[in-house]
Amino acid sequence: MAALLSRRALFGRLAGNEPPAESGLAESVATEARIAELNGRCISLQGVSCRLCADPCDPAALGFRLLTGGRALPVIDDSRCTGCGLCISSCPVSALSLVPLPAEV
Repeated sequence: MAALLSRRALFGRLAGNEPPAESGLAESVATEARIAELNGRCISLQGVSCRLCADPCDPAALGFRLLTGGRALPVIDDSRCTGCGLCISSCPVSALSLVPLPAEV
């Protein structure tokens, strides 16, 4: 039987939900929670209208704050981000990455 593989199993926030042992991922997947983070390569920050990262985001964790001149600033809502990684693959300039979830203070 083929093992089921998903983006959530590879990249997502596991939060106590370990991959099934029979999938072979239990040992290879990091167990810490991860969220998306934007870096300076984002072309929206440089005045180019893009917004491709928000299209595949099911929980709507990626949004845009409108600025003057028709520009939009990308904003990630940490409380909604599941760490699935779909936004990473849709970015044409690799401006997103998954980082460990910041510890709550």
